[in-house]
Parts: sequence; structure tokens; C-alpha cells
Amino acid sequence: MRPIVFKQDTLRYPLNGLLGTRAHVRLLRVMANEVDGPLTASDVAKRAGLTVPGAQKALGRLFRSGFISRVGGGRNHQYEIRCSDRLMQITSELFQAEKDRYEELVTAIKKEIKNLTPHPHAAWIQAFPKEIGEPLTLGLLHETRHLTNCVRQLRTKLNQMENDFDLTIELEGYTKADISELKFGDFTALYGVMPSLDSSERHRIKKPLTHREKDQRLHVLSSKLAKAIEQDTSLLRRAKEHIDRLLKEDQGTAARDLMEWRNILDMYSIQRLSRFFTSSSERANRLRQSNPFFAILNSDERAQLVDDLEDKNDT
Repeated sequence: MRPIVFKQDTLRYPLNGLLGTRAHVRLLRVMANEVDGPLTASDVAKRAGLTVPGAQKALGRLFRSGFISRVGGGRNHQYEIRCSDRLMQITSELFQAEKDRYEELVTAIKKEIKNLTPHPHAAWIQAFPKEIGEPLTLGLLHETRHLTNCVRQLRTKLNQMENDFDLTIELEGYTKADISELKFGDFTALYGVMPSLDSSERHRIKKPLTHREKDQRLHVLSSKLAKAIEQDTSLLRRAKEHIDRLLKEDQGTAARDLMEWRNILDMYSIQRLSRFFTSSSERANRLRQSNPFFAILNSDERAQLVDDLEDKNDT
């Protein structure tokens, strides 16, 4: 980067300091969009993908600039966005627009995948662009005799999407024979059932779980999920947003359960919701199969949730 020719004052140009570094942008995105309530420096560092010292330094700059406030004292103080500041309100709207743009893209891709005939076994985001100009890579799993035609169908639809979002989208087609050679990282499922991702389990023949065993594991997961929601209430907001996105599309018979979940999330307190997750009632058992919280967990949250189970792939 070339040296700055002259400095600008912070009164007229506060966005220079607010959005001047990637650390600032990451921290503000977490506090504006991903959580509800204040966070410690270590918590926000983990969510933003920063070191704790780096996050503390950036939080200090943002605090001195007046864009965020500090809650508590001593080593236990936490940070949150100053929602009363008009500039911070607009910044939060900017991060929401960023999030909406991504979700609009993913929704459009899912729609075109569902329209493929015959339907693929699975589709996923294989690689995200790390820098501006790099492509988004999608993976598609299908039978050998249908793969070429479906890739061609989807490729045609993606051409218009690339123009709409000013983005390069690459598409990789796979058959079941190719799966053992793939190395999955932090993937995002788009359609169907993803193949086994643990290479150590790919060639081991596993005895299928009984219906009772699946229910038992789902009950254990629900118990752990209830604790996670009590610790991070932003999961509740994310689940509502997920259901709202799904209901904008045709969900067929699943729409009824989604609407029932949406009403529960609106009416139940966190404590009541936690009890419902672990309830043995007929309604709880039925809705546990379509719990929306499992769909909105990121890879770290999902790994922590299933950490104590014997076989994560079965989960």
C-alpha cells in the first residue's frame, strides 16, 4: 500500500478508524450480527478468528473512538456496540446487508439445484473465495449416467447468477467412486445427504443404528443444544431467521412443522425452550426430528455439540 499523502481528521471521517483494519471489521461484524449482548475479549476473538491480544488491541481502539462501550470492570469487563450511535446503527445495517446478500446467493443456488432432473444425491459449497476475484466452488454428487447432463444444466443457470452477483462460480461434478479421493474441509451443505467426511470411517462397514438408538442420540444432542442456547442466545435469533428463509420457499408438508417451530421460538422463554428440547412428550419427540437449531450451527459449534458421541458420522 502506498503511503498516505495527508491525514484526515476523525470528526469528519470517522469511518477511517471504524473500518480501517480487517480486525475492526471482523469484531464489529460479530458484535453487530452474530451475538446478542456483550462479549469478553476472548469470546469475540474466538468468533472473529483473531488472537486474543490482537482482539484486545483492536477493541481498545474502538472503545477509545467511542464506537463500542465496555460493560463491567476489572478483568471481567465485556464489550458491546453503542447502539445509540447513529453511525453504528448504519454500520450494523451494512453488516446485515452483507449477510442478506450471501443468503440471497445461497438461496438462489439451492433453488436451481432442486430444479435439476433427475435430482442429485448431494450438493455443497466446496471452497469459498478467500480474496476478491477468487471463485466460489460448488460440488455436485450424482450417478455416472446423469452427472454430465446435470452439471451442464446447473452450469447454464449459474452463468446468470455470476452476472447478478459479480462472482465467478466453478462447478465440480463427482460420482460415488470419486468420493474416497475428496478431502472435505469446512464445507456447507446445499442439498441432499452429504457423503461420509471422516476418511478413517469411509471403508469401515458400520451396523446401522436402530430407531431407538437414533432417538437416544438425538435426545442427548438436544440436551447439549439446550445448554448451548442458554449460553449463547444469538442461536435463537439465527434459528428464527433460518425458518423465515425456508418459509419463503415451497417446503411442502414440512411447512407445518416449520410454522410450529416458529411459533415456539416466539412464545417460549429460553428456560421453557430448554425443557421442551428434553421433554418426552409426543409433540417434543415429533418436532425433535426437525429441530432448526441443528441447521444453523457453524462447524465449530457442531463439532463441540457432538464431541462426546461415539460416532459423529452417525449423528
